[in-house]
Amino acid sequence: MRSINTKEFRKAMIDADYNTLGDLEKESGIDKSSLSSILNGNGGRLPSYDSIAKLADALHLSYEEIGCIFFYNDLAKVKET
Repeated sequence: MRSINTKEFRKAMIDADYNTLGDLEKESGIDKSSLSSILNGNGGRLPSYDSIAKLADALHLSYEEIGCIFFYNDLAKVKET
């Protein structure tokens, strides 16, 4: 099961001045229910690469930074080996 670094996702929202999921929905084009699932770490599924790219743009993050949010468990495993 995949895990999203929800703490860093919340921080990225705050840093980009998004106070609500509705604000982020308007900028990213991703519906609030999907954003809520991401924020709460529900489902264990990653968003599509297209959605991750939209979030990177909306949150003003590089692909490396957004990757650390959505692939941090995978990156930790690589570092261990």
